Amino acid sequence: MMSAEEWATNVVAGKAIALTRSQLVSRSTDEVSNTALIGLDALIAETGIHLSAVCQPDALNDDEKAALSAITGGKDTESYLVDRLVSDLSEFAQKRIAAGQTKPVLKLRLSGAEIASDSTQIGGHLMPREENPVMGLRGVARYLHPQWARMFALQCKIIKQLRHVTGDLPIAIVIPFVRTYSDAASVHDLLAEQGLFRGKSGLQVHLMCDLPANAVMADKFLHYFDGVVIDLDHLAQLTLAIDPANDALDYDEPYNDAVLFLAERTLKKSREVNKPCELLSRSVTVQPKLQRWLSEHAVTSLICSPQ
Repeated sequence: MMSAEEWATNVVAGKAIALTRSQLVSRSTDEVSNTALIGLDALIAETGIHLSAVCQPDALNDDEKAALSAITGGKDTESYLVDRLVSDLSEFAQKRIAAGQTKPVLKLRLSGAEIASDSTQIGGHLMPREENPVMGLRGVARYLHPQWARMFALQCKIIKQLRHVTGDLPIAIVIPFVRTYSDAASVHDLLAEQGLFRGKSGLQVHLMCDLPANAVMADKFLHYFDGVVIDLDHLAQLTLAIDPANDALDYDEPYNDAVLFLAERTLKKSREVNKPCELLSRSVTVQPKLQRWLSEHAVTSLICSPQ
């Protein structure tokens, strides 16, 4: 077993969940051999276009429509986003394959809590304002909502086109905020309606463990998925009722025993059924306590997403 110090030295840090376009296209083959968990909403946001602009184009004012046309070159917004992201992701995937990456080559996370209102993006103001996005209409609940059906369909279209141009690229779709077993079953129906069938040509569907419910009932939730990614920060927020935007809540060590207990349960249950389990942290540095825990539980990979 590695010590915390050895783990800190030798850990294989995955690529951030919010890789920018420039990072995608500039990664060398030496850099792309690790886990790549990529948020589709983050990549779309970098274009300057909010996903809500695709869902509610008629709600944009004339200035926004003009700005949107300038970005897309007059091209249909949906087609522009699909073509741009598929091109970037395909290039990145080919680098990973050349570096010897095995299945899945990419893990693509569908929209979760990060797609909050952002006035700097065209259409960002159309997103309902929520004090704490982690508690709101996120994940499967949003995918099932009629108002955001096009948002879900667009992300599926990107994945389908990516697999088409790369010859059924083996990827994993990562689903955040799966609150109930009904959500777990429903998301597979939604994916199938968009032509994305779990297991077809190597397509995997993984659970993003954001919620204590996911961890407590991990053995049940894992029946619906091919693997899991534990979001330590969201798990801490909802286990300890901490809002990171509230400066009055000063907790220097969010990964306390209760949070790590839930992570340990999820890790144990995934290993029992031989399904991959990875951990995600948005901390720039890995705290010593977390380092020790990762070492003690033989976890040699942490997906780092400083944002």
